[in-house]
Amino acid sequence: MTNPAVIVMARAPRLGEGKTRLRPALSAEACLRLQQAFLNDAVQVSLAADLGSVYLAVTPASAVAWATAEFAGRAIVIPQEGIGLGERMLAALQRVESAGHAPLVMIGTDAPLLLPSHLRAALRELDALDLCLGPSADGGYYLLACRTPQPRLFEGVDWGTSAVLSSTLRHAKAAGLRVSLLDTLYDVDTPEDLQRLRTDLATLEFATRGWTPKHTLRMLDPQLQPQATVKALP
Repeated sequence: MTNPAVIVMARAPRLGEGKTRLRPALSAEACLRLQQAFLNDAVQVSLAADLGSVYLAVTPASAVAWATAEFAGRAIVIPQEGIGLGERMLAALQRVESAGHAPLVMIGTDAPLLLPSHLRAALRELDALDLCLGPSADGGYYLLACRTPQPRLFEGVDWGTSAVLSSTLRHAKAAGLRVSLLDTLYDVDTPEDLQRLRTDLATLEFATRGWTPKHTLRMLDPQLQPQATVKALP
């Protein structure tokens, strides 16, 4: 009997930190609101997929209390542990597995066009395979799904580069893992990415797929943007 879980890896939003490459197009305050919107939508898409428990692995560890209050009733908050992204991802997977969950689906917060159907498709792939990855256009991946954590996948990867996906696939092959890939999505890191996102969110084709990242949409559309200040870490 399976007991799947979704893990959202996230950095707690702080003014002046994160999404700094968007600063030519957005103010520091707008970057903060966008980070908060991405985080909220990542949790919401995980809930909408309806696969099982949703965990939010946050960094820094001092943000656990904030995130627990912010996402009460929606996600189980745990701290990210380890040095470097690979160690933190593996630690989160192992911690959730030790809580009795398998298989596992892990996502980040930088691919706002992620749909519930992507998460469901990844889980279905694990019926016959060991690993499913969602490729990012920049050479990384936005989703990792596995039957059980595989430490080898996180060793010797040059995180934050265009070689992340290829390195992970090479490690998977060496470990004898059966792998599938989902559709390619893009992260939003630059003003060009942001403009592309605005265009994509406005298309009828996306809107008719049954899911929209409503927090991101409201933040980017001046007519829908809420007036309240985002509650973020001090």
